[in-house]
Amino acid sequence: MKIVFLLVCLSSSVALALLPLLTAETSKRPTVIVVSMDGFRADYFNKVKTPEFEKFISSSTQASHLKPVFPSVTFVNHYSIVTGLLPEHHGIVNNSMWDPVTKREFEIGNTQEVDRSEWWEGEPIWVTAEKQKVKTATMFWVGSSAEIAGYRPTYWLPYDQSLTKEKRVEQVLKWLDLPQDQRPQLITLYFEDADSAGHQYGPDSPKINEAIRRLDKAIGQLMEGLKARDLEKDTYVILLSDHGMARVERGHRIDLKNYVKSDEARIVGKGALALVWPRGKDEEARILARVKKSSVHFKVFDKTQLAKKFQYSNHRRISPLVFLADLGWYLDSGIFASLKPGVFGLHGYDNCLEDMQAIFLIRGPGVKKGKKVSEIRVIDVYALMAYLLEIIPAKNDGDLDKIKSTLKFNLGELHE
Repeated sequence: MKIVFLLVCLSSSVALALLPLLTAETSKRPTVIVVSMDGFRADYFNKVKTPEFEKFISSSTQASHLKPVFPSVTFVNHYSIVTGLLPEHHGIVNNSMWDPVTKREFEIGNTQEVDRSEWWEGEPIWVTAEKQKVKTATMFWVGSSAEIAGYRPTYWLPYDQSLTKEKRVEQVLKWLDLPQDQRPQLITLYFEDADSAGHQYGPDSPKINEAIRRLDKAIGQLMEGLKARDLEKDTYVILLSDHGMARVERGHRIDLKNYVKSDEARIVGKGALALVWPRGKDEEARILARVKKSSVHFKVFDKTQLAKKFQYSNHRRISPLVFLADLGWYLDSGIFASLKPGVFGLHGYDNCLEDMQAIFLIRGPGVKKGKKVSEIRVIDVYALMAYLLEIIPAKNDGDLDKIKSTLKFNLGELHE
């Protein structure tokens, strides 16, 4: 394969990297499939026997864990995976948000609001690819149902949780069966089983083991489908998750009403963290005074502290105060705490905590088999996908050299 190399400066924080592009004489680009298993914690592979995962691991390079960005929640990290951007740069700063400029509220269950283009900043990998005439397909990835920068994936479906894993994999394989000039080169696939079971029952429940077994079967179905089409050796498959999960007891409740009065501030979100918007400086001072006097099992950060600890401050949708619960505790302002299960699961905590770490594995041509490597960061995955697809990445916060070095990739060998 003939390769042309271009020097591309990704951003001020990203080293110059040599990125390969297909020449006009090249007939075919590689195919990249990215599979997300939402809420699949870094240690879940050790919980139960999983023959299909074991086969995948033996033929892939596996990171010790994938480190999420803060906050360690689904929408934030899925969008950071596909943009390579920190939340303060792509605008999806939490699963629940308020925009002080547009005065609009964002909730992940509100499909009409989620699909509004104005929420989605930055450039997801499918937009980068489509701009460069590379067809893409998304199966329920966060953000893919909204038009972003005037683009959508060539093929996409609105999120439907009732669609079985088998049907989702079948659709991916149908896309691969399309004629070469119609076939997508980038495909994303999403499963929510581990996250749903973790939230409802907690990460130590037998229900998690059941979810892992179902996911194991789905990955087996995908890999068998690739093998039957003689695509297994020529396709990059990235298997990852967005965050981990922590065990929480119902009694570990922190009542936000003890610290924030309804007439003093807007509270957006609950659980591991809440975004708090004081109505003025006096109200903010009263809130902080209460916190200082009696806070336990949580911390409150202002913009300066958020910038230093989490790189999470420089966006208008990030509130002046962020309440963050300690691991195993949760923030709430409702009156029905007794309706929660005795034990359940949460994420969204400090992204450095062990329970919040996710998974990352990659297999395909040129990838070392059965290799174990160290930590990989969520924000570096976009640069890797762009490299594998042989397209020029948009500006991002990731570092291709860093992820390439961790994975022991040789830039000159992967596409030979």
